[in-house]
Parts: sequence; structure tokens; C-alpha cells
Amino acid sequence: MTPESERSSLARTEEQWRTGTAAPFVIADAGDDRPLGLVNLQFAEDATLAVSVFPEERGRGVASRALRLAATWGLRELGLREVVAEVAPDNAASIRAIEKAGFRREGLHAGEVRFCLFPEDI
Repeated sequence: MTPESERSSLARTEEQWRTGTAAPFVIADAGDDRPLGLVNLQFAEDATLAVSVFPEERGRGVASRALRLAATWGLRELGLREVVAEVAPDNAASIRAIEKAGFRREGLHAGEVRFCLFPEDI
């Protein structure tokens, strides 16, 4: 990232936390704290999770673990009724990660596969 894009990204993150529209987190390695990706719990119509794992860190279960942790935090600590994850039907890797995180497949919504996690699922 350029210094300007870093500043812009940090400003957006601060604004999301300040306004309560989202809770973005860096996914960090538990051993050495290096960044592995990003997870963002967004609050709009639904509480929706988005995750992005850096290419060199994929294939190690990082996405499913981050999804599960962020959803559990939202359900337990924030008292959410459900957390949603949506993905394009042809994105097999993301579908596997979401299912591995324990989300239930709910069907199609606006052309995307919709998954939900509920308090009783954690």
C-alpha cells in the first residue's frame, strides 16, 4: 500500500468504528502477530461478515477461524440475533470456509448464497 492508501484505509476504519456501521479487524497470526488478512462485521440491514485472507496465507483455515471468531463475538458480546455471510455461488473456496465456520446455508439472496449463524450454533 502507498502511504496515501494506508491513511485512507485507516480513516475509513476509524469512521466505521466511530459511527458503529462496522467492526473491522486485522486477522493476525497468534504466534508472531503478522497480518494474515481482514475480517469485517458490518451492521446494516443484517449483521454481515466479510473476510479476506492474503493470497500467501490461504489454504490454512485462516478464513474459517476468523469468520467463526468474529461471528461468535457479535452473537455473544453484542447480542446479535444472527450473523450473515453471503458469497457468489461459484466461489467454492469461500463457501467451504463459511461452512467450516459452522454457518447454515439458507439459500439464494440477490444472486448470492446466503449463510447464517445463530446463538444456538456457537
